[in-house]
Amino acid sequence: MHWTKLSPDLGYPADVTPPADSLRGRGAPGAVIGGAIQSLALSTVKRGVIWAGTNNGLIKLTTDEGKTWTDVTIPGLPIPGRADILAIDASHFDAATAYVAADLHGTGDYKPYLFRTHDFGKTWTAIVNGLPTDQPSGSFARVIRGDTKKAGLVFAGTESGVYVSFDDGDHWQSLQLNLPNTSYRDMVVHGNDLVVGTYGRGIWVLDDFSPLRQMTPASTGEPVHLFAPGDAVRVRRNVGADTPFPPEVPHALNPPDGALIYYSLAAPPAGEVTLDVLDAGGTVVRHMSSAPVAPVQEAAQPPEPNFWIATPQPLPTAVGLNRVNWDLRADDPPAFSHSFEINANPGLTPPSPEGPLVPPGVYTIRLTVAGKSSTQPLTVINDPRSPATVPDVRAQYGLQTKLVAGMRLSWDGYRQVAALRALVAADTAIPAAKTFDSTLAAVGGNPDARGGGFGGFGGGAAPASTFVRLNGNLGNQINTLENGDLAPTDAMQRAYAAACRDLQRLVTAWTGINGAPLAGINAVLTQNHMKPIPAATPALTVPTCSGP
Repeated sequence: MHWTKLSPDLGYPADVTPPADSLRGRGAPGAVIGGAIQSLALSTVKRGVIWAGTNNGLIKLTTDEGKTWTDVTIPGLPIPGRADILAIDASHFDAATAYVAADLHGTGDYKPYLFRTHDFGKTWTAIVNGLPTDQPSGSFARVIRGDTKKAGLVFAGTESGVYVSFDDGDHWQSLQLNLPNTSYRDMVVHGNDLVVGTYGRGIWVLDDFSPLRQMTPASTGEPVHLFAPGDAVRVRRNVGADTPFPPEVPHALNPPDGALIYYSLAAPPAGEVTLDVLDAGGTVVRHMSSAPVAPVQEAAQPPEPNFWIATPQPLPTAVGLNRVNWDLRADDPPAFSHSFEINANPGLTPPSPEGPLVPPGVYTIRLTVAGKSSTQPLTVINDPRSPATVPDVRAQYGLQTKLVAGMRLSWDGYRQVAALRALVAADTAIPAAKTFDSTLAAVGGNPDARGGGFGGFGGGAAPASTFVRLNGNLGNQINTLENGDLAPTDAMQRAYAAACRDLQRLVTAWTGINGAPLAGINAVLTQNHMKPIPAATPALTVPTCSGP
């Protein structure tokens, strides 16, 4: 293993012979002082193309892996020997193209200097149109980076801010958003994210800037535009293991869970805006709306301080660009009670049970505004760190989907029972009606009873199953499956099968109550000149159960 020298001393102009190493720093008065390499850029388009910039204004280029070097220094720089070539970025689309950020603030010149070449440095073009030149904290350029996926999309950082160009640097506009006014020293495009490093303010990430790659004059002029989202990784949210960082430990929020979805609105929408996620079969797995979202009742008095609890957010409807994240979960199942799982992420603790994480695959995002819909595909990929395979998580999702269906059926069953009991309540002075109400209560259950819903605990023999109690049982099973990515165990399958059989018995019993028993109580009511009670509709479907 050894290093190979790729160049002569690159710190001297083309017309100056570098002194021998033994004479460095001891030249005659007035002799040219060599520079140090300040920046390097390797072409990702053509092997062997390397750009080097120095702190005395020079740019050197090799196209043959260092065998020969050419001086392609930018001509006409003010006080060229004092220019710092802080950054060179080789284009990801054209080997002859590169971008340069030069800094002359050491000479008292605080203006930005950015350049572009399309011919291997034979000619350079200044690209500073739209950049400020007189900011109090300095406007000199620090870094420039071209996008890795969209030609012509370029980012720049200066002593005071961050900028973007959509036309290869010909025009710039601010990308400051919520960034502080500080010095931006480096940038890197990582996948769909832009990461910037600052001097004294840390690291900032612009998560999934896919819309910047898709913006055109046509798209910005549309009444509604739904941008194609980047791929979403199926990552379970961080639960913090119930140990939050102390306030004195520097840390920041993780990126929003799941897929980031952007859409633009040219005017305030007149009505509700909706966003639906459809699976490959066209089934809606998640529905989101701009209508206000009521928090679960337990959020008013959670078991931990309120600042831990996630506040449900409707879809934004601002004029301009809007962003929402889909956490890759299906719609939450209806539950009679909710818990807040141990979570050490302030403002991010959701109520449980949650809808299951969808499996990897291609989904369709459908945005509807004023009755008109726009769609884009979205690819969900498996967490590369997870030991579970795609078949594992598909089996997990399949079982969770059955559990959710059971919760919906038990929810609907209780609602029908409650509606019937409300009609019977006016007639309970009649003994037969009171007896009938007791029969209804034995099937429906009481959502206010301790242990009657999700998350409840109790001792002694298991009480008789009701729609409410079974809903809580199924919710607990969903929560068990949330411990990680895994193929359901035999015990999990047996637990569902047992609950499904209970649900079969309850639905069958409820269907029976709507027959002869209801007819009997209606006969009594008719004899007493009272209005009969209609049967519950629609009729519930008895579930099909499989497994142990």
